[in-house]
Amino acid sequence: MIPRVRGARRSAIVRRMSEPEFQNEDCPVELANELTIVEREMRRNGFRWTQQRQLIAKVALKNHGHFTAEELLELCAGEMSGVSRATVYRTLTMLEQAGFVEGLDTGDGRRKFEHTLGHEHHDHMVCTECGTIIEFRDAQLERRQEIAAKEHGFEILSHSLKLFGMCKPCRDKR
Repeated sequence: MIPRVRGARRSAIVRRMSEPEFQNEDCPVELANELTIVEREMRRNGFRWTQQRQLIAKVALKNHGHFTAEELLELCAGEMSGVSRATVYRTLTMLEQAGFVEGLDTGDGRRKFEHTLGHEHHDHMVCTECGTIIEFRDAQLERRQEIAAKEHGFEILSHSLKLFGMCKPCRDKR
């Protein structure tokens, strides 16, 4: 069983989730439209669209940084009592399977998620010291992957690139 996050730690999570990296004014799809798209997809696949699931989806989609299931649970619990850990995990799984969020294994046994609906593809660098996740896009790298796939007669349906190492601040501390 995962313990609930309370007090000062919960306040730190809420503060972190309200930082600029989690709020993106440049998102090309409006939150209300995103929720409509998610609801339609969930119902189409036979899932009930409960108030809890709607809240979980809303909180996940309005945040544009990387978050854990526990952070999402705490944010949802602050808005509606009775949001269960199991419902958060099941809803995140549904959102991930439908392509609305993407899970990222951070190499330390934890999993972080990010909102992908309406966002351009990008790759990640993960600091193994502090856990910082840096998003990057590299057109040349993307082209090279396409060339490699073509050389092998391979059709790319999707891909995920994660680079693990140390960020500059952690390297500077050594």
